[in-house]
Amino acid sequence: MIQHMNLVFQADGLSVGEGAFLLACCNHTDAKGYVIASMQQLADEAHMKMTAAKSNKQRLIQRGLLASSERYSPKNGARIADLYRVNLDLLASMKRARTDYGPTLVEELTFNVPRETPRSNPPSDSDPPQGRIPTHPRRIPTDPPSESDGGAGSDSDPLLLPSTTPSSLSPGSGDVDGSVDVPPDGEREDEASPEGQNPSEAELPQQRERTGQKAAGERVVAAYAEALGRPVLNGTRAKLERQAVELLAQGLPEAWLCDRAREMAPRGWSNLAQHAERCTAPLPSEVSSRSRPGLPEWCGECGQGTPAARLNPRFRTLGELGSGEKCPRCHPDLATLAGA
Repeated sequence: MIQHMNLVFQADGLSVGEGAFLLACCNHTDAKGYVIASMQQLADEAHMKMTAAKSNKQRLIQRGLLASSERYSPKNGARIADLYRVNLDLLASMKRARTDYGPTLVEELTFNVPRETPRSNPPSDSDPPQGRIPTHPRRIPTDPPSESDGGAGSDSDPLLLPSTTPSSLSPGSGDVDGSVDVPPDGEREDEASPEGQNPSEAELPQQRERTGQKAAGERVVAAYAEALGRPVLNGTRAKLERQAVELLAQGLPEAWLCDRAREMAPRGWSNLAQHAERCTAPLPSEVSSRSRPGLPEWCGECGQGTPAARLNPRFRTLGELGSGEKCPRCHPDLATLAGA
């Protein structure tokens, strides 16, 4: 009990070891001072080794401050936790005399109560509350008095210069009665839409094609991740998706690229463009059927060896992809003339 531990703190004539062991015992006492605890538990709570705990226990027993008794189980006779009792009366009689330890820090702290000073002018209803910045009332502009009203505008009235162009908010530019339709959100729509927001009809198919290629590129990356068996890192994902979109734009079919991605994953490859260029797998027959009728067979030497040149004659050039001179062996423009 905390009251019994306080008796140990106030007791005089205890050594450090005796006080620590007695505090461990008082941590488990009941109202009469009985303690049920093992010797190892008391030694641990007193922060001492077993030999020191036993030595301090014997000294407390000899001084009459502690009594102990071994206990055994009535069922099987096994040794159980010992029974101790602290002599609370003797411990209370060892209370040291009251000692003046001098002023404490709390006694030295004082507070100066501020004295209230009456305000010279009581606050009026027009004074703004404390903590707020006074704001001036909004001035609603009014039309300057006309000559028919009997006076001209004062010096404080704003000078409104006439506009050279008719305003959309001025009477006459809207309805007959001068009213102007304003959208519910309080903003007027601009006559010209922002750049890139309203694409022309010719740009819509190109945007749809780019959107479809991006979605197809994501499916190619998904095929790579499925064969890999784990999520793809962000850097590798962005690289594969970019290369897949470029290859799809060159005319390579999506299913063929998905198969190439599945081949790369187990080998740890991540360069789809290089693998597609070196791959000798045939293209699907359904893509060949969509090629231009009468397209000559690719010679395999032009277009830097890219498989896209099999279906797209634009890549059948002697320079870089889509540039340089047309291949005289397999380009449809030159091969047709040579055959004629």
